[in-house]
Amino acid sequence: MLERCDIMKQVYCTVLSKYRLYQGIALYKSLVDNAEYFRLYILCVDDECYNICSKIGLKNVALLKIADLQNDRLTALRNKRRLSEYCWTLKAFLIEHVLGKIKSGEYITYLDADMYFFSNPSVIYKKEMSADVMLSEHDYSKAYKSLSAYCGKYNSGFMIFKNVTNALNVLKWWQNQCLKWCFNKVKEGKFGDQKYLEFMPKLFENVCSISTKGVNIAPWNEEKYNIIKKEGALYVDADRLVCYHFSGFRILGKNKIALASFRKEFNKILHSEYIYTIKAVIEDIERVAPNFDGFGIEKKISKLAKYYDI
Repeated sequence: MLERCDIMKQVYCTVLSKYRLYQGIALYKSLVDNAEYFRLYILCVDDECYNICSKIGLKNVALLKIADLQNDRLTALRNKRRLSEYCWTLKAFLIEHVLGKIKSGEYITYLDADMYFFSNPSVIYKKEMSADVMLSEHDYSKAYKSLSAYCGKYNSGFMIFKNVTNALNVLKWWQNQCLKWCFNKVKEGKFGDQKYLEFMPKLFENVCSISTKGVNIAPWNEEKYNIIKKEGALYVDADRLVCYHFSGFRILGKNKIALASFRKEFNKILHSEYIYTIKAVIEDIERVAPNFDGFGIEKKISKLAKYYDI
């Protein structure tokens, strides 16, 4: 399962817990439907997630456990941080681990589990392959621009790293910062794993922003764009929507969801396909793990969320 990948065109990785399992498998399905040849590495944070992923027949997927990262410092932090904070801390270590599976000069793309592809991502790799590290700007809409000072210029849910020494040095630096401090709060110019990204272009060479249109559209920036469906495809203004970040999307049951961040408005164009896929994933998982329950919403955000029957 963990053999070296010698002919990889598009290599991705994500961190997955039981509480994001439905969305993580939906991400996988979106790659199957839209990507060319790909390989997805899934770091399973808990045994339940790993066992279910092992049973549902995921092709072109390599499953990992935290022990595979072989880092005692990460193990020691497991009970000292909230699950979300721990998953954030794991990102840089996962990316480094997967870079060790590919050839020198090839690329790895990290994706948050709530990302979803609506068209072929190859357009990104045809355009953006000049830098060693490529970061996705939040590109906030006017209503949320002030959040940049707190949450950061860049979003850590979509990042590309090249297997070269410079990118590995960036990762080592990021790892050390996250080991020291990675919490879901704003403190002294820090926020989780994310605010650290702003220092990467300042401290290291050949770090740039992703410029491909339609990448990492999200609730914090979608108001800037005219999102339409034309001949069965989704467009952001005149460009194909490549991927949407369903941040704050919570699954409460087979027929109920909550939108818990930023706009919180149901967009039929965006949400219909995603919900269709989520429902199919729930059925797939029920067949192999009928007692599994990955539904829920954090208490902290539940009062501010909007709820929808689906």
